[in-house]
Amino acid sequence: MVKHIDVRGTHFEIGEAHGRQAASEIAISLATYRRMFQDMAGLDWDTARYEAERFKAAIEHVCPELLEEMAGIARGADIDPLDVLVLNARSEIALTHAGGPIQPDGCSALSQRDAETGAQWLAQNWDWKASQRDALICLTLRAPNKPAITMVTEAGIIGKIGFNEHGVGVCLNALRSQICRPKLPVHIMLRRVLESDGVEHALDMIDEVGVASPAHFLIADGSGQAAGVEVSPMGDSAMTPRHGRLCHTNHLIAKHLPPGLEDFPREDSFTRLERLRALVAESEPSFESLRSHLSDEQGMPDAINRRENPDIPAAERMETLFTIVMNLTEKRAELSMGKPADHPEIVTLSL
Repeated sequence: MVKHIDVRGTHFEIGEAHGRQAASEIAISLATYRRMFQDMAGLDWDTARYEAERFKAAIEHVCPELLEEMAGIARGADIDPLDVLVLNARSEIALTHAGGPIQPDGCSALSQRDAETGAQWLAQNWDWKASQRDALICLTLRAPNKPAITMVTEAGIIGKIGFNEHGVGVCLNALRSQICRPKLPVHIMLRRVLESDGVEHALDMIDEVGVASPAHFLIADGSGQAAGVEVSPMGDSAMTPRHGRLCHTNHLIAKHLPPGLEDFPREDSFTRLERLRALVAESEPSFESLRSHLSDEQGMPDAINRRENPDIPAAERMETLFTIVMNLTEKRAELSMGKPADHPEIVTLSL
């Protein structure tokens, strides 16, 4: 149902295995973003490559080993290393250059702590372009002096949604904004979060380094700590759970934002957040209950379980492509590809 690449080695060796084993999926990623950059931002691929180079110095300064991993991907897939960098800066290129407020966004994410057992849960639907369905892969990475990581990602992108052997997990919500600076791209920082040993470590690292464009990271760990952090190049706004619960969709919700930070969400982001909060408040967390919440179709097609909306332009359509529910205390997750309301096959991931 989804290709799973499990590799141990240096960062270059990890990247080379990723590139070699997912070469066909990487080709799909490249084709998707070539079209998306043109449709959303009017950028051709050469311009996208020029934009991506702006972030190379920041990555080299903070985590040069991840540039080595991207070089390994390029070697394994027999493509230009700069094309891999474009994929890893795709949020900065696509979302911050889009010309107008009505553009794709998606994803509904939640964290919940079990009041009885103290177990920490993290879950989300990932909504994006249907053309990326066949580019999704699962990566389990074991690099020297780094925690083992399992994540679901778009082929060619080295950081995304998942958890590590310390029980640290992260989910992602896109934020549509026109703000971008030459700092660490969103997906590179997601990888850094997955290399951390706890929520506090992750938050300190984000504050110290800074993220190139706005996004929301929902971070939790197996000890029961959780935080939502709306990152941006102008500063970060962290939120703590209330009653053990924290939900987020695709708009800024922190009470205290850095001056000048703004976003352009779609209306359904507000209705999905209200609905998700109501659902999560009704039950204690489990694989079944959280998957049920993420299967909700109130307000369809632009519901938590999102289906393509035929009434909007094709370039703006998106749908739920995967669902992941993580029990970080047990370091175990359940992953399903497609829409959870359609009851797809479920695969268990563990570390």
